[in-house]
Amino acid sequence: MKHWAGLSTVLAVVALGVNGLGQTLPASMAGKPPLDIARVLAAKYPAQPIMSYIPGLAWSGSLRLSALTGEAQWREKAMTDMQAFISGQTPAIAEPYRLTSLAGALAFFDAATLNKNAEAGALAQKVAAFITDTPVGTYRFATFWTDDMFMMSSVLSRAGNDEWASRLGTMLTTYANKLQRPDGLFIHAADGPHAWGRGNGFALLGVTDALTRLPVSGSTPALLNIYRTHVAALAKHQSDDGSWRQVIDEPTSYRELTATAMIVAAMSRGVARGWIDRATYQPIIDRGWNAVAARVMADGTVRDVCSGTGAGPTKEYYLNRPVVHGADDRGGAMALLAAIEVETLRRGR
Repeated sequence: MKHWAGLSTVLAVVALGVNGLGQTLPASMAGKPPLDIARVLAAKYPAQPIMSYIPGLAWSGSLRLSALTGEAQWREKAMTDMQAFISGQTPAIAEPYRLTSLAGALAFFDAATLNKNAEAGALAQKVAAFITDTPVGTYRFATFWTDDMFMMSSVLSRAGNDEWASRLGTMLTTYANKLQRPDGLFIHAADGPHAWGRGNGFALLGVTDALTRLPVSGSTPALLNIYRTHVAALAKHQSDDGSWRQVIDEPTSYRELTATAMIVAAMSRGVARGWIDRATYQPIIDRGWNAVAARVMADGTVRDVCSGTGAGPTKEYYLNRPVVHGADDRGGAMALLAAIEVETLRRGR
């Protein structure tokens, strides 16, 4: 097993502003306001405007940044990136079909809502219909990992379709029944029975999106219980610098950016909407946000991002996943999401 024993040394060197070769590194944005960090990230990401949830999160964050600040350039950049898909020049639905790709439609829904773009909205509805073109009780393109909870919810929660909303509520509760442990944390998958950090983020954000956008229904109390049980469990495993780890309940695991950003975003929305107690969770959010900001550099590069990860049978598999330090669309998009949610909470919106 690799125990990342050298990570503290690496972080100490980064904090000094030099790397092992004596080269100057960009300064951390620790302590900077969320909007300052959001602007840096929106300017840089996504580097690859492909059909995927990763650029989708960055585009959505940029649209929301424009809405918060009145600065048109963030909206214009996102819409320019998305135009090839919206116009049909580049297919938004293309083989190989994967939920991780189709979830990029979340940004088309947000473009319709925040930028009044009817073509984007029509395309988003087309993607949602494609995802749900399956008998009730089955899940098209499912991996049965926690990833599905976010990928499916990010699209269907925005669609405004009662049938799809009902399916989504059932899907999220079904997955939680199988993957949420008695202590409240989520395992990644039945064949990946460990509390992977980003996997917990996916589960939490999926439920958060559903609670935010779906109409109140019979599944709402169950979803709210899943959410509250999950955040209470996560709070117990926050590390000393405010971050969450690559394996949430493994103290030797490295502190990971995307898990931290997703958890901070979901908790911020929960406090803003009254699902969880501000007095209890605001300090947790503040520490978590500080940990996110410390891992974003002034040039938009990021630190401590777990690379792409499928389900794995052993804890060592998750502990030994490669770590990205540098430009990274996934880490940048999720840090942008956290910045937007923290700013929204601070404004009382």
